[in-house]
Amino acid sequence: MPLQGGKTGRWVVMFLLLCILSALGLSALHNQSLIGRIASDLQRWYAIPMTHYAPKAQSLHALQQNALLLERWQRQGEPQRYGLGLYPGERLWLSVQQAIDTWIPPPAPPKPKPIPKIIRLDSMSLFDSGKSALKAGSTKMLVNSLVGVKAKPGWLIVVSGHTDHTGNPQLNQTLSLKRAAAVRDWMRDTGEVPESCFAVQGYGESRPIATNDTPEGRALNRRVEISLVPQANACQIPGKTPASSQDDDVSQHNGE
Repeated sequence: MPLQGGKTGRWVVMFLLLCILSALGLSALHNQSLIGRIASDLQRWYAIPMTHYAPKAQSLHALQQNALLLERWQRQGEPQRYGLGLYPGERLWLSVQQAIDTWIPPPAPPKPKPIPKIIRLDSMSLFDSGKSALKAGSTKMLVNSLVGVKAKPGWLIVVSGHTDHTGNPQLNQTLSLKRAAAVRDWMRDTGEVPESCFAVQGYGESRPIATNDTPEGRALNRRVEISLVPQANACQIPGKTPASSQDDDVSQHNGE
């Protein structure tokens, strides 16, 4: 009987040893799998250039998920499958966190350039057909335009003339330039705006905004446009402190 009991005890001890070895082996396998997965995420992180923002952000998300998981296991205790003294959680968390700390966010996208304000004047309300001298009755429309121009002190004022496609293209270009200059001269003299604040352009028939196949379309194309280029201090008005307006809408003044 003692011999029998001795054999049973040895079998029990061998069984327990086998269970312990199996548990250690399984723990080692689970921990190796965890280490391999996180090492793969870290390898991918360091392989992606910081300027490749989209894949870098995806890799960052994977590292952050790893860090959150490891932090939770630090607080609550690691799962049993990682136990038996083989769990490298603190070392893994430190490696992941060090990688996350190297993240450099992409630069903010450039702000879109504001659209210049445009004051559109009907040429037929300002000039007689084929002429570049201002009509006597054009003052009211010009005064209204000057108010918009004066609201942007220091900004560049671009005055451009346009015609329809009737007549000779070269003569139309010359006429459009003279009409733009006439509007510039009136604003310069009436509003006391230095001539250096203006840029004058004549486009003739090259930039229509409507069809030239109808009388209504041709009327729209005969115009003088005043663009207020949003460049603060592009033109310094003597004795004036540059100021910016909050109104960036496009204003249009159509002749009656």
